[in-house]
Amino acid sequence: MSQDSAIGSQAETQNQGDNPGDIPPGPNPRTVRVLLVVTIGLGVLLVIGAAVVIGTVIKRLNNPETIPQKPGFGEVEISIPVDAKLVRVDNGDARIVLRLQDQDGDFLILLDPRKGIEKGRIRLKQE
Repeated sequence: MSQDSAIGSQAETQNQGDNPGDIPPGPNPRTVRVLLVVTIGLGVLLVIGAAVVIGTVIKRLNNPETIPQKPGFGEVEISIPVDAKLVRVDNGDARIVLRLQDQDGDFLILLDPRKGIEKGRIRLKQE
């Protein structure tokens, strides 16, 4: 204990002014304000970050693409022109692409494999 008190007494004598009864000055008000602003700013950043994380989780949970669907959808009919010939089929998780050819040229039919519906048609024209 004598070592601690000696170090403390040396520190006190170094900080004190000419009179041994003087009270050491308090914290610098500018430093206190800066620390207060930094603490409040970090708190606001934590709240904003938590809101972003929670919002992202809610958005991903409500995304219809991630909601599991029933594996079967029954029989679906997709109309194609009578003179069209199937050239190629490209399979994927998000879509099936049918490449067809008729008298007007090539065109694509985009299908949704999860729902069994036609998403659109694309006509390929040469220039």
